[in-house]
Amino acid sequence: MKRNLILFLSMILIVSLVLSGCQSNKTESVDKSHSPKKIAFVTGTGGLGDKSFNDLGYEGILKLKEEGIICDVAEPKAISDLEGIIRNFADTEEYALIVAMGGDSVDSVNVVSLDYPEQPMLIIDGFASTDTIKSVILSQTDTAFLVGAYAGLMEKEGDLPNAQGKNTIGIVGGMDIPIIRSLVAGYEAGARYVNPDIKVLVTYVGAWNDPGKGSELAQSLYSQGADIIFQAAGGSGLGVLEASEKVGLYALGYDGNQNSLYPNNILASGIRGLGDMVYTTAKDALNGIYKGGDFSVAMKDNPMTSQLTMVDSNLNTPDEILEKLEKIKEFLIEAKVEIPSEPSEVDAYINAVGSFEE
Repeated sequence: MKRNLILFLSMILIVSLVLSGCQSNKTESVDKSHSPKKIAFVTGTGGLGDKSFNDLGYEGILKLKEEGIICDVAEPKAISDLEGIIRNFADTEEYALIVAMGGDSVDSVNVVSLDYPEQPMLIIDGFASTDTIKSVILSQTDTAFLVGAYAGLMEKEGDLPNAQGKNTIGIVGGMDIPIIRSLVAGYEAGARYVNPDIKVLVTYVGAWNDPGKGSELAQSLYSQGADIIFQAAGGSGLGVLEASEKVGLYALGYDGNQNSLYPNNILASGIRGLGDMVYTTAKDALNGIYKGGDFSVAMKDNPMTSQLTMVDSNLNTPDEILEKLEKIKEFLIEAKVEIPSEPSEVDAYINAVGSFEE
């Protein structure tokens, strides 16, 4: 009897161990098979082909695709499309990361994240309301300042054969929203830092995908005396660049090297490291080390996040101006006074920093 009892208890122990082992193997298999391996990329309403913001972010996606990672792309036509697109991606539970390009996506990401709090998401150029989402603004005002300083120097002492002689430049923004107003402020601050008497004209398209209106507004600024116009309007900015060729004056590209589009009219382009940010965040998410929170990256944090390129432009930038730009980069890296984020703050900023000392 005692022997039978021992045998019975032993059999229970063996069965328990076997079941435990089976359960363990099953759990590992489920976790592995359900680990998201894809990346979703949601452009701004300007879509791909803008030769600017969306295309620059998409460079990170192309790099992921080269490594064999599956990436799905959605191009919303209107801001109202964003929530549904992001929600559909999250609902599948197949994506290690959902990338949303532009501040227009913030509200939609905030709403969707309430229902999918475990879904890693990345917003470029906007801050979410929860620290579970990674939100990044990358060298926005620094890049605009650098571009503005270049425009101010070229207007003052550059080789511009068709210049109208009114010491006036302009900027065409996509939307009258905080992120674009910070670009306007940075651009004006940079221009006035090197050229205190310069006049900066400002206008907004009201859309990211209306190059026709972008061209119309740019031509209006040129007619008011602007020699150089900075486009900060996404797909609408393609019309700004086209207008420079139409009227025979000058333009500046943004978020991508746009110089080759009209090499006889585009002087330079301001570039930020958006593609690298998309790529590295996606790789982190795929490797299970995604981290949410707000990140504002400036030149003082990483000097390579803001660049100004003249590559592919047929226009000449004097060596003296290039040398001054290097000093201005050092000034931005030191970051002793924060660049204003609103145009109304530019006067106070200039009073605080004074003028560029050659």
